[in-house]
Amino acid sequence: MVRQKPLGPIPPPWLGTSPELCSSCDQQCVDACPQAVIKLHPDDHTMVGTPYLDFSSNGCTFCGECGEACPSDVGQQDLPVTIGTISIDKQKCLAWNGVFCMSCIGRCDFGALKLDERRQLTSYAAGCSGCGMCVHVCPVNALEVQPL
Repeated sequence: MVRQKPLGPIPPPWLGTSPELCSSCDQQCVDACPQAVIKLHPDDHTMVGTPYLDFSSNGCTFCGECGEACPSDVGQQDLPVTIGTISIDKQKCLAWNGVFCMSCIGRCDFGALKLDERRQLTSYAAGCSGCGMCVHVCPVNALEVQPL
C-alpha cells in the first residue's frame, strides 16, 4: 500500500510550492540541517524523496543551511520569517485540562504562547514563526505547526 498523505504538514521554508524540484535532487538539505528537522518521505510514499519538517525532536532555527545546500534556485531565496502557525489541541493540552503546564511557553522565543487569566494556553498567530520549538517539549503532543 502506497501512502499519500504528507508525513509533515510543513515543507522546508525554502521549498514553497515547488516540491517537484526535489524529486531529481540528492537532498543535501537533510544533511545540512544542524537541527535535524528535515526528513524525507520514504520509498513507500507517493512523495518519495520530498523533504518535510519533523518537529518531534527539535525546531527550526532559520539558520539557512538547508537553503544554501539546495542545488536549485529555489533554495537560494531569502528564508521567510514565518513558515506556519501553532495549533493547540485543547483536548490533549494539560493547561486546558486543569493542570498547570508551561512546558511550551519557555521554548517560544517569539512570545506566541501564553497562559490566559484562567491559566489556559493561548496562541497569538501574529507572533508565531512556525519554528516548532514548542512542539517537541509538549509532554502530551498537543501542539502542531500548521502551514500558512
